[in-house]
Amino acid sequence: MSHPTHPSKKTEEIKNLKLLAAILIDLIGMVSYLLPGASELLDAIWAPISAILVFILFNRKLSWASFTFLEELLPFTDVVPSATIAWYFHYHKSNKKESQH
Repeated sequence: MSHPTHPSKKTEEIKNLKLLAAILIDLIGMVSYLLPGASELLDAIWAPISAILVFILFNRKLSWASFTFLEELLPFTDVVPSATIAWYFHYHKSNKKESQH
């Protein structure tokens, strides 16, 4: 009979810090809405930065980095919290795999 694995306190802290980082990445991406004239320029600058941060945060997943990059570049998509979505799927998928073993 296997016992459910409980994440360590350190693992939970890292998970929560990554959630905070993801939320901050998304909030910074939404700031461009506050500056109407400069939004496209800010998005063009922020898109690669946010993609690199997401790439590093979530086990070097190019798919999530690409999603974040495109979300930042495409008009009217800044409201999509792509980094937070990446965090959710990263940890949801990890928890699902762990519970199956």
